[in-house]
Amino acid sequence: MATLRKWLALLTALLFLPCLTALAEEDIIINRISDPSISFAFPEGTALLEVYFPKINGCDAALIRHGEYSMLLDCGGNQWRETDALLRKLGVTELTYALNSHPDADHIGGFNHVLKTIPAGEFLLGFPEDYEEGDELRFKVYSDLHELGVPFCQVTEGSEIAFGDVKVSVHQALASHLDRVNNKSVVVRFQLGERSILFPGDIQHDGQKCFVAAQTPLQSDIMKAPHHGYRRLDANYLALVSPRLVVVTSGSNDAECVPQLKENKIKYHYTEQGILHLATDGKVWLVERVK
Repeated sequence: MATLRKWLALLTALLFLPCLTALAEEDIIINRISDPSISFAFPEGTALLEVYFPKINGCDAALIRHGEYSMLLDCGGNQWRETDALLRKLGVTELTYALNSHPDADHIGGFNHVLKTIPAGEFLLGFPEDYEEGDELRFKVYSDLHELGVPFCQVTEGSEIAFGDVKVSVHQALASHLDRVNNKSVVVRFQLGERSILFPGDIQHDGQKCFVAAQTPLQSDIMKAPHHGYRRLDANYLALVSPRLVVVTSGSNDAECVPQLKENKIKYHYTEQGILHLATDGKVWLVERVK
């Protein structure tokens, strides 16, 4: 009889295991924006990977921090003041890195303004300075950064970026048929423990298909929408990344990706609606707005 009870208990546990696994998967994102009543805090002293998006619309900028490391990833020119204000609000006085995904004004045009008073140890760029594509404004930015004495370093597929316990993976599609600088954006993935976030710059369908064809390991819990979310994503690329949450840096009236995200039951938040703060200890993400 005792043996029978043991077998029944084991059978019951096996039957409920998929449910428990699904519940655990759903709980990897604690979303205070969707449910402001949630009370949660990481234990004091926890080493976190933190990501901040300023209140922006139609450009890109994000601050990534972990321990002594920090990175300003893109800095849209027409709204650099929002990025500068966020850094000052957080007490940031210097950066380990500034990284530009591609040399268009809505991603590069504010670096020279922000880094003038908040210095960066290194400027990482995905293209040579004399690359023929991009906005003319890039040359002014490069010139100003050189005058500030910021060291330059080009990154591309497979480049390594030191960031403490966080693994930073750099990818770039450079196929000859890609005729737009957007599609050649540097794609950067950050991973701490089991949790991850992806920054795909402005890659569009042609660039997305290159990563799908190569089966590049881009799976991430959270993704910044490619090209601000202006267009629907390639369906296979969306499946490749399989995000649970997407950050949209376009305005709500311009985000053609949103119906697709709804169809796939993927949550999303706009940066135009206020500063976003994402933090993980490697096990769960906390998502909230900063006032």
